[in-house]
Formats: sequence, C-alpha cells, structure tokens
Amino acid sequence: MQNIYGSSGIGGDDDDDYENVIDNRKVPAIPERSKGGNKAKGIGEDLQLKCMDKSANSLDGPKTKTHGSRTAMSFQPPNIGLDFSSAAVNAAFREQTVEQTTEKKHTWHCTKNMVLMFYLVLMFLLWIVLVSIMFIYYSNIFNQMNELKKNASQIQDSTKKERETWKEDLTMVNRSLVNEIASLKSEVQSIKRSLGLCTSCPAEWTRIDSSCYFFSSSHQTWENSQKECRKMSSSLLILTSKKELDALRPLIGNKRFWIGLRKDNRYPWIWVDGTVPVFTNWNTGEPNNSAQREHCTEMITGGWNDLDCSNTIDYICRKPTIC
Repeated sequence: MQNIYGSSGIGGDDDDDYENVIDNRKVPAIPERSKGGNKAKGIGEDLQLKCMDKSANSLDGPKTKTHGSRTAMSFQPPNIGLDFSSAAVNAAFREQTVEQTTEKKHTWHCTKNMVLMFYLVLMFLLWIVLVSIMFIYYSNIFNQMNELKKNASQIQDSTKKERETWKEDLTMVNRSLVNEIASLKSEVQSIKRSLGLCTSCPAEWTRIDSSCYFFSSSHQTWENSQKECRKMSSSLLILTSKKELDALRPLIGNKRFWIGLRKDNRYPWIWVDGTVPVFTNWNTGEPNNSAQREHCTEMITGGWNDLDCSNTIDYICRKPTIC
C-alpha cells in the first residue's frame, strides 16, 4: 500500500504506520447476563453497563497532527465508559444484601435445627441413663427386701423350733416335778399313816387302808364329775395297783363309775394328776375309741372301758385320810 503522506511524511518508510487502522466508530455491545443464571445472578440482573461517549469527537476517526513542516494523521480510539450511577450500584448491592441475608437466615435455621436435634438426643440419652439408674436402684432395694424377708423367715422358723423345743423340755420337767411331788406326798402320807397319824375320813366317805373314797349317787359327765370331786378337795379315782382295785370291788358291784383316766393329745392316756398310768385293767378289746369319740375311762365291775366323755354316769372320788 502506498503511503498517502509521501516519503517525507512522518513515519518515513515504515510500511505499517496506520495501514491497519480500522474504523472502530461502532462500540461493541456488552453481552447481557440472563436472569436465573449463576450464583451472581442477583448482582447482574439489574446492573447494565452502558457505553457512553466521552465527547462527540471521540468517534470521529483519525486526527491531524502538525509537526513543524510535516503533517501527519493519528487515530484516537473511542473512549468507552461504564455507568456507575447510584441507582444501579444501590440496586446491585441491595440484591447482594438480600441474598446474603437469605443465606444467613437459612444458615441460622439449619444451625438452630441442629442444636435442637442435639438437645433432644442429649435429653433422650439423659432420660435413658436416669431410667437405668432408677431401675438398678430399685432392683437393689427389692433384692435387699427379699433378702431381709428370707432372713426374717429363717429367724422366725428357728425361733419357733427353739420355742417348741423349750416348751417340750419344760413340759417334761413339769411332769417330772409333778411326779416327784406326788411321790413325796405319798411317802409323807404313808409315813404318817404308818405312825397312826391319819385315820379318819369325812362323813359319807369310806376309808380303805390310808385312803378315803366317795361313791356318788348322781349321774354326771366326766368333766362335771371331776369338778364335783375338786369341790370336796379330792379328785376322780386314781388306781395305782391291783391291790387297791381288789379292795374296791365289793363296793363297786355291777355299777358304772367314771375314774380319773383320760386320753391326752401328747400321751395316749394320763391320770388327772398328770402322771402316766403304771397299772391298767382294760377289758378285752379296749380301748377301741369307737366313732373316734371315746376319750374318757369308766370302770364296770373293776374292768376299764373307754367311753364318750359327754355320757352321764356315777363317779368315784378319792383322797388321803385326814391326819
């Protein structure tokens, strides 16, 4: 391309001076940002960059410069500016602030939900721990109560057995003492009678050797017969030997009399003074405890028979002679 300024123009022989200069009067458009795009859509939705001409001559093309005797053309590129007016800037920052506030609220809600969930989980764990502690505590109390009940039951059983053993021992001692006392009394009476000190009996009583006997004429039960004898400072007849029985036979005859022998829960038969019989004279097949009710003893012509205590027959009382 020929130099339009001649060989002496500014630039000399440089072939590339202004030869590629393009008319850039038309300002390239700035691409618009679509709504609903990237994360920064709130920033660029309403913010539109506008191209502004700094002066009307900025798009006029090449300028003519004079350097001494030479004249040269120069090109000044268009002056492109951005619109930073307060309305656009405020709108951009307002959208940014709204988005930031929304994000902060969302973050706060998430944090609050996480804290609430953590609190609920913590409360649930504490509730489980509390229930476990209470279960263990009351289980220990229940076990201790059962152990105490078991120990108390064992102590009670042991005490009951000991009490029964003591009672049996005391009963045996009491009976032994009763027998000893009865034996001593009998010996004392024997001594007195041998000395002739005891020879009399009350009226209506019969004296045989050293004893007095009363033969009733009214029918009574066994219990009432014993009561009547006690009223006269005596007891139902206690036979200690065959010799004494033989001495009474002429006075008995064929009548039926209660004697002082009765069935006991601990011993089969026992005298009213608590001594165990050493002499008996049961009839054949007796005692048979007919109908499981014959617990008292009657004497018929000298022979003994068990009989229901509620029957009413005569009775014989006995006591030592008066000294």
